[in-house]
Amino acid sequence: MHSGAERRYEASLLPPPSRPRDVKGGIRARSRRGAFGENWWARRWIAVLESFELGGRLQRGRSYARRGQVVSIAIGKGRVEALVQGSRETPYDVKLEVKTLPAPEWKRLAGVLAREARFAARLLAGEMPADVEDAFRGAGSSLFPQRRADLRTRCSCPDWSNPCKHIAAVYYL
Repeated sequence: MHSGAERRYEASLLPPPSRPRDVKGGIRARSRRGAFGENWWARRWIAVLESFELGGRLQRGRSYARRGQVVSIAIGKGRVEALVQGSRETPYDVKLEVKTLPAPEWKRLAGVLAREARFAARLLAGEMPADVEDAFRGAGSSLFPQRRADLRTRCSCPDWSNPCKHIAAVYYL
């Protein structure tokens, strides 16, 4: 643990916070104030992330998400790649990887969900049933990351903190 004096000294060595460059057409969070997430699973994702006690960068990330600092985002199986505009001319390259379930476990879970007509119907309609997380849990699995180690994140910015505000902005979108 650092003493208050040591933290103030370390903070004095850092450059002052800078304002990010404006982005035209950036991806902006729909929430301008208050809570993030329009549906249960988005709110649950945010609650899971915030439960990991990732530090103050989450607040800056929320601000970046609301300002539209995310230039682009691509989502794949267990992976998200994004460009996030900071104070420098070139946007930062952000990568998030989430631990995915092995194929045999997915197959088993698909069988569990298929046996429940309500899950099958809602999932086929593009909806995420609110109680699907309970079904995952009942099958001995998890829909969301259980611990910080289930997330691997990288950003090309010079900030030593992980997550940095650029990674956090992507978390919120």
